Amino acid sequence: QRLLIRHGGDCNIHQLQAELGCMLPEELLNNGRLVIDNFTGLVGLPGSLVSRVIEAPSYRAHAEEDTYWTLGQQVLKAGLNFATDGEERFRQLFDDLLAKREEIRRLAQRLGATNYVPGSRQFNDRSLPPMQDGDETELFHATSVALRSVQTAKQPWVPLSRILDDIQVRRHRCGVPAGTAFWEWLAIRFGEDLHMVTDGRELLVNRYTGPDEAAR
Repeated sequence: QRLLIRHGGDCNIHQLQAELGCMLPEELLNNGRLVIDNFTGLVGLPGSLVSRVIEAPSYRAHAEEDTYWTLGQQVLKAGLNFATDGEERFRQLFDDLLAKREEIRRLAQRLGATNYVPGSRQFNDRSLPPMQDGDETELFHATSVALRSVQTAKQPWVPLSRILDDIQVRRHRCGVPAGTAFWEWLAIRFGEDLHMVTDGRELLVNRYTGPDEAAR
């Protein structure tokens, strides 16, 4: 499980066995606790686990990092206020910045370098190069289909785990550019049509699909 987490939740079975140095027991592959795709040789963690231990903490880490950059700007500004009350404000903000840095450090240690790179984006700068044909295009299509299949007018907010349980999404999730979390890829590629929140355990997504589909 720890090895799969380091790989972002999915790994080819041959690579996984090579890194483990042994064959995976049949009982482990058939007990229903792993996502097994015999067509591609993919072995993965259930969507609920990927969402809870990788995607949701990554989302939180980026939110904390945004706060860190904002605090940093406030520290710099307060540092040039040499009045008596300005000195106190500067020290308070600097302590807050150090505490926020420690929070991010702990999150980064939990997530590992594969799932979160501190400082990889600054000041909410989220961008990706143009989408390429291949796995990323297939992933966008598979994600759109998965969202349409589970989102309704009565339940517009969909747990990310349900999207991650879709086998087509899992097959093509390798199309997410390195260093980018799946949730962040969703936010960038679907743009303003997609909204995202967290319930404290996992992420919930809501995609605006227009009045015709919203009436379903």
